[in-house]
Amino acid sequence: MSDFKFNTQGVSRRAVLKAAGYGSLAAMAASATGPMSFAFAADKPIKTVRPGYLTAACLGDMPLGALREGVPVGTDLELLKLIADRLELKLDVLTMGFPAVVEAVRSGRADWFGGNFAWNPMRSKILLLTDPVFYTGAYVIMRDSEPFTDSITVNDVKGRTIGAITGYFTIPDMKKIEGVKEVKLYDNTDSCLRDVRAGRLDFAVLDAPTIDYMILQDPSLKLKQIPMAYDEKFPSLTAKFEAIWGVHPQNQDLFDGVNQGLRWLKATDQIKPVLAKYGIKNPDYLVPPAKDPRIGVDRDEKGNVIGPFEHPARDFSQAFA
Repeated sequence: MSDFKFNTQGVSRRAVLKAAGYGSLAAMAASATGPMSFAFAADKPIKTVRPGYLTAACLGDMPLGALREGVPVGTDLELLKLIADRLELKLDVLTMGFPAVVEAVRSGRADWFGGNFAWNPMRSKILLLTDPVFYTGAYVIMRDSEPFTDSITVNDVKGRTIGAITGYFTIPDMKKIEGVKEVKLYDNTDSCLRDVRAGRLDFAVLDAPTIDYMILQDPSLKLKQIPMAYDEKFPSLTAKFEAIWGVHPQNQDLFDGVNQGLRWLKATDQIKPVLAKYGIKNPDYLVPPAKDPRIGVDRDEKGNVIGPFEHPARDFSQAFA
């Protein structure tokens, strides 16, 4: 177990939001006027770190998830809140550093983690990973004046400069592009964007949702992001990945409830407007890759969980009716 500390400075660790379920008397009253609440209709309550609460671990970065005056905001936390309300769980948000987020769930200190974490085979062996929330990958940042509108290809980068932050896994593929003028590396996002705006850098590949949010907040940047078309010769640079949420393998009921809730959000088209609220508007975010890398690893062809955490899914359809 790695050492970490919860970042609670200036933040309420118990942001309590409206939820149903007030005890047996409330359940009896509800049954007299309509269907019994889901939590009481089910014999078995959902196991969580703190009974009645869903403890969510996230990085605290916008636009994906943060606390503002104790209130959860951002794409992932707003979507999770919609699901938690249906499961009659109150949301309790903890913000912490990158390594600690996953470890908080692994160690049983939090129930859920999220925030543009990529699915990969290694994570699927240690945690229950939900269906994808959205899909992201190489979105190329450029000035508004560039002619690209729907997509950009690897060939379009030839003869131009492209940049990223030191350590990004896309850099080796950038350096493989034949005819690229220069691959520039930066210490942080701000310095990279400054060079794009000033014309010292033609293209950049950074964290796509974050850049979309920055552009929404400050249109004077005069920047845009365009998805890069897939090229099998440059998989690290051009392939999409699934942004997922994670739950501890022992909390199968919680996983089933959250995962079915996520499917409900998709079926009712609730994900798109929440993403758009934070500037994540490109329809490509909701288009899956042509080949699902999870089939045969932690999902079968019908989307059922397989592998070390295969289990009969508990039915939460009543909660999402």
